[in-house]
Amino acid sequence: MIFTQEKSEKGVKFFRPVQKTSVVNDIIEQIKGLIRDNRFGPGSKLPSERELAKQLGVSRPSLREALRTLALMGVLDTRHGAGNQIADSGANVLRTPFEFLIVFEQPSVRDLYEARELIEVFLAGRAAERRTAEELAAIEAALADMRKVLTDPDPSAWTEPNLRFHAAIWKAAHHPVLEHVLSCLRQGIHLCIETSRRAFQSLVVPYEIHAKIAEAIRRQQSETARRAMSQHMKLAREALQKLEENSSK
Repeated sequence: MIFTQEKSEKGVKFFRPVQKTSVVNDIIEQIKGLIRDNRFGPGSKLPSERELAKQLGVSRPSLREALRTLALMGVLDTRHGAGNQIADSGANVLRTPFEFLIVFEQPSVRDLYEARELIEVFLAGRAAERRTAEELAAIEAALADMRKVLTDPDPSAWTEPNLRFHAAIWKAAHHPVLEHVLSCLRQGIHLCIETSRRAFQSLVVPYEIHAKIAEAIRRQQSETARRAMSQHMKLAREALQKLEENSSK
């Protein structure tokens, strides 16, 4: 059952007074627990700041710090004049931490491709098993757009439909956790596509392997889809290695 702000303000208390030694962390932990226990679900509106501060026994500045932290984490949507509510989904919860991970660790494109292979080969098989007609149409539409730019002199023209192709497969796999992980790595995956694009003299070969993946998903042949995605990742890594070798000469 999801409790509403209206019930909260009539006397239903969701929160307990926080420990003074860790005010912000305690507030965050309480809200996390209420979401986990389905007391607040996606899109649920939180009590007013005044009511929250009263239930928690904290100052408004401490409460606002916790709420700002949760908003930055993608847990809350804060809208001026509309109060605070739980995000509609967890799609953005990992985005900022993953973006900082890429900034701090600065993984190589090879590392990114290896991480993608571990996840995307599995998701390609799942997409073949679980895709809907609408999701298949999104995959094929992206593939068609990739075909249109095979000879486009602008290298970036290949990137957008390519990324859309893969994102459509993530969605068709119906595995929200891994879809969110890859979505949060979107900037790194964009870099993968841009870099490997420069490694190919012609885009015909990479296009054809994408077409194989799409065909396997269309035919709902999961093992064939996994093999084709694995071949795609291997092909990209080999092209990158050649690019590195040529640049070092």
